[in-house]
Amino acid sequence: MKKITLLCLVVCIAFASPGHSAQTAAGLKDLPLVWKPSVAFSTYGAIDLAAYHNAQFVIKPFSDARTQPADIGINNEKRFSGRDTLVTTNQNVAAWLTDKFSKVFPQFGMNVVTSNGTFFVDAAVVKFFVTESAEYNADVSLKVTLTAKNGAVLWEGTTSGTTTHVGRSFTADNYYEALSNATISAVHGLLSNDQFMQAVRKNK
Repeated sequence: MKKITLLCLVVCIAFASPGHSAQTAAGLKDLPLVWKPSVAFSTYGAIDLAAYHNAQFVIKPFSDARTQPADIGINNEKRFSGRDTLVTTNQNVAAWLTDKFSKVFPQFGMNVVTSNGTFFVDAAVVKFFVTESAEYNADVSLKVTLTAKNGAVLWEGTTSGTTTHVGRSFTADNYYEALSNATISAVHGLLSNDQFMQAVRKNK
C-alpha cells in the first residue's frame, strides 16, 4: 500500500507542476524580447571619450537583413526531442535593437538626441542568435552606417558582440541574458572601433 501511495504521489506532482519538462515540450516559441543583461557596463574596456566630445548621435530605425527574422536561437543538445529545437520571437528584432542602442550609447558616455544631431547611426541586423549546447553562445552583428547632417556617408563597417553564458538548459531567461550581453558588446565594439572614432573626430 505504501508503494502504491508513493507512486501516486510522484505521478500527481509530475502532472500538477509544469516545470522544466513542460517548457521543453512546448518549446520556446514566440518569445517576447526581454532586456536582461547580466554583466555590468563597468566590466567593459574604457572608451576614448575625447573622440566623441560635442558629438550628438541620432539612432535611426534599424532594418533587418536576416532571412529568418523570427529565429533567435537554437538548442542542439537533442536532450528533449531528439532533434535541434529553434527558439523564436514574436517581436521586431530591428526595432528592439534600435531602442537598445539608443539606451546603451549613453551608458558609455555618448550623447544621444532624437533630432538635430551631428551624426546619424543606421544599421542592418546581420545576426541576432544564440546557439545552445553545453553553453549559451550569443552573436549580435550589425552592418553600421555613420552619416553626417547632409547625408554624406562618413563610415561603413560591421560591429559584432559575442558572449558565452552558462545556465540551466533551454530556459528563456538565459537566452535573454545572452542576447542582452552580446548587444552591449556590439555597442562597445562599435564605439571602440578606431576607424569609427576617426570618422567622428574628423567631422565634428
